[in-house]
Amino acid sequence: MMISGINNVLEALESAVSKVESVMMTKGRHNPRLQKIITLCQKKSVPLLFREVKTLDRLTGDARHQHVAARISALPSLTLDRVLEDPSRLILLADSIEDPRNLGALIRTADATGVSALLIPEKRSCPLTTTAVQASAGAAFHLPVVRGGNSGQLLDRLRAEGYWTAGLDMSGPMTPEQLDISLPLVVCVGGEHQGLRQVIRKRCDFLVSLPMSGKVSSLNLSVAAGVLLYQIMLGRQNKGSISGQR
Repeated sequence: MMISGINNVLEALESAVSKVESVMMTKGRHNPRLQKIITLCQKKSVPLLFREVKTLDRLTGDARHQHVAARISALPSLTLDRVLEDPSRLILLADSIEDPRNLGALIRTADATGVSALLIPEKRSCPLTTTAVQASAGAAFHLPVVRGGNSGQLLDRLRAEGYWTAGLDMSGPMTPEQLDISLPLVVCVGGEHQGLRQVIRKRCDFLVSLPMSGKVSSLNLSVAAGVLLYQIMLGRQNKGSISGQR
């Protein structure tokens, strides 16, 4: 997998889960963050190769590489059992996501809001591609990802383990403020076009909608997820909750 950009390469080098096979950089650039990449390559014995700008353009598909790119091995996928070993209280399920840029933005938001793991079903969702990793701005190197199974089975397992499920849905009767944030939660996000599938909806303890006062009827899925996830994070920091019953 090829990644590019100073931030992505730095995050990959500093991550404990990614394996950087080599780093490519153009010569003659005087940038403290590029120097930090050089230092990390030396420290971790990662091959550092100097290449022409046009070579980086070709290797990165003309992405904004900022004169640096890296080749990394595929990011590891954890099992759900491994995730459940950690007494986490907030998990995100991404079901039927088609655009890898949306997946990357979702990963970035999840990492910023304290989500402990992202679940991506084997089918009906795009994989963790180079585009998704790039769009995550380095968060993909830190957020644990479970890739496999189907969404219904994943939710059934989590519910059996004591988690409650909250689905983002335009017609949901609950607002974010009414959600019991003291519970161990799985936040479910549906696809770009159809939203939550019925198989997911029927497994949700709560269906949450976001109040809209403008002319548009919905938000981008990563933005909508970010609104709810920040509500949960800030509410937990303030130790406030509203009780609910299954």
